[in-house]
Amino acid sequence: MNQQKIGKFIQEKRKEKELSQLELAEKLGVSNRTISKWENGNSMPDYSIINDLCKELDISINELLSGENLTEENYQKKLEENIVSTIDYNNKKRNKRIRKFIIFIILIFVIYLLYKAFIAYIYYKDNTIHEDKGFPVNQNIETIKIQNNTLANTIVLDENLNIYIPDEFELVTDRAKSNFVRDDCEPYIKGLKDKDTFDAMILICYNTIDISNMERLGIRATIFPWLDPYSLLKKYNIHDTIDMIKFYEEHYDFKQNLFTKSDDIKINYIARNYTTLILPSYDNFYYLDQDLRGYSIEYLKGKKSYSQQTELVYNTALYGETKYGVSFLNHKEEYFNHDNSFEIISSISKR
Repeated sequence: MNQQKIGKFIQEKRKEKELSQLELAEKLGVSNRTISKWENGNSMPDYSIINDLCKELDISINELLSGENLTEENYQKKLEENIVSTIDYNNKKRNKRIRKFIIFIILIFVIYLLYKAFIAYIYYKDNTIHEDKGFPVNQNIETIKIQNNTLANTIVLDENLNIYIPDEFELVTDRAKSNFVRDDCEPYIKGLKDKDTFDAMILICYNTIDISNMERLGIRATIFPWLDPYSLLKKYNIHDTIDMIKFYEEHYDFKQNLFTKSDDIKINYIARNYTTLILPSYDNFYYLDQDLRGYSIEYLKGKKSYSQQTELVYNTALYGETKYGVSFLNHKEEYFNHDNSFEIISSISKR
């Protein structure tokens, strides 16, 4: 089927009928640009309009497809040729559509790979870097059962918390006396010498956090507006800080590639950033279980230097939690150790 020949034949017959392109277009209900494309051989009339076109030009469909006037002698021969040509034309047209579809699928796949590469770079570009002794690299991790005892003797912070404070420790509230006096914290200090010097201290702090707040992890919603932190955390059964830390412990050596699920990349990025944000280096790490839920970080720096940071987690709302931090610092004498610091922790109760 010769489109150029057919186009010239349409033009010739139109002019014989003394019709302009616009007039023929109006009769057929198409645009004059469509008529121009036919006559230039750039496209073929649609099958739904061929009968009307042939009627206006006073030709047969066989003549239209042949691109010439036919006599009785060659009419049958041309008809057979046109049937074969039409089948071939339709096959080529179908194959062209298939090729376009395949190209479209390949393009979508390439865009998907670029998207995965982009979020992999944004979310997990430094997945092999860990701070020396940072959680959970040195792996000194245990779970201990905490059972409440009856030692608690002092109401601290927001009147919801009781804790055992030994008699020789004094509450310091004057900022001029100690650098540890600040909002939402109460320092109980033994042997205070100056703002930075003391024998031992129990520092109790209070705050509330929302672990679904991605902004504090450097994940801006303006860059990833489709990120739904609630659905993501729920999908991986993460409800509070302890769940987040345990998830990171299990997946801290996570490695991603272009075929890794997007949600896996995102949640591992979030857990890594959250955990490394709140947990410094440590010598021993303890999950607290049973009566108290939380974690404790222990530092051992010789007989006369010991510190322990404990965070107790109380869920207050969906992905919201109250955290009581209790830190023990021993600078001048071996006052606190593993056993008596946990004895004090076990005295904590909420009224």
